[in-house]
Amino acid sequence: MRVRFSVFVLLVTLAVSTAAILADEGMWTFDNPPAKQLKEKYDFTPTRQWLDHIRLSSVRFNDGGSGSFVSPTGLVITNHHVALGQLQKISSAQKDYVKDGFHAKNRAEELKCPDLELNVLESMENVTARVQGVVKSGMTEKQALDARKAERAKIEK
Repeated sequence: MRVRFSVFVLLVTLAVSTAAILADEGMWTFDNPPAKQLKEKYDFTPTRQWLDHIRLSSVRFNDGGSGSFVSPTGLVITNHHVALGQLQKISSAQKDYVKDGFHAKNRAEELKCPDLELNVLESMENVTARVQGVVKSGMTEKQALDARKAERAKIEK
């Protein structure tokens, strides 16, 4: 998925200009939220539907960093340091987007980040038993390792 540059810069500007919000519950995976702490502190119990919505709204940038979708058309927000590499790549001697910024008046004026890819975690599945299950009694360590590697390759494919 390619992110349009002007939208990207607008969101970076918004992210930089807003006050920092600290997540006192720390970092957690979508399959293991701090449910007890959220309930005790905020009287909130995350539902599977809520967790799925949050997961599908989150993106990972292929060149490092993360962000979130903020529109149904692919508008993404992230931090300036995440966008910096892309800003540098599309800048030229005539136009320094890092220093000067950019604002497109319409979609036709939006700039492209040609090698930017965003990844979305669409689903999760615990495959531990499946991977460990390919190891059979009597296998050498190398055979067991090779069997686990082969099963992981099948899953990844």
